[in-house]
Amino acid sequence: MNYLVLSDIHGGAIQAQQALSFFDKFKCDYLVLLGDLLNHGPRNGVPKDYDPMQVGEVLNQYKERIISVRGNCDSEVDSLVFSFPCNAPYGYIVQKSEGKLKKIFLTHGHLYKLDTKEQILKIGLTENDIVLSGHTHVSGIFKKDSGIVNINPGSTTFPKGGTKAGFALIKDTAIELYDLDGNLVNSHTW
Repeated sequence: MNYLVLSDIHGGAIQAQQALSFFDKFKCDYLVLLGDLLNHGPRNGVPKDYDPMQVGEVLNQYKERIISVRGNCDSEVDSLVFSFPCNAPYGYIVQKSEGKLKKIFLTHGHLYKLDTKEQILKIGLTENDIVLSGHTHVSGIFKKDSGIVNINPGSTTFPKGGTKAGFALIKDTAIELYDLDGNLVNSHTW
């Protein structure tokens, strides 16, 4: 199965639509949302194309195919715009390929610490598991001292840390990071 992964949309309608154009291009089965969907947040400016209602309408078109977790800028009232659940603090995807299972933990990135083995054991992870998170708006693949791999698709609307606006693609044995122009930026295989 293929999953398109978006994070930190922050109400940017044009960027959300641009990222979602890759859902069909990459023949995705599901859309994973890592939080901060509508609200621009107190530390970001208002996006030029800020239109939370439009973002809601666009995402609702995928409602049967969405796996979503809550971000720190998401509120319960925001969820009234959506036709899918979006307030879970975390989720999991288990990919099976050639008899191997790979557990992928989904979280926005503000609730769970991932730096020590004790911290990852506390949330049910072990070494070599993958954590997909947003929150920092910095796209990248980060190997933690705890032994897990933290992959951040970045933000579609407010990229930070010198990275470009982008998304991730989960495939059978890899997670790939792309910018919104469709250029492969980085990948992690297992």
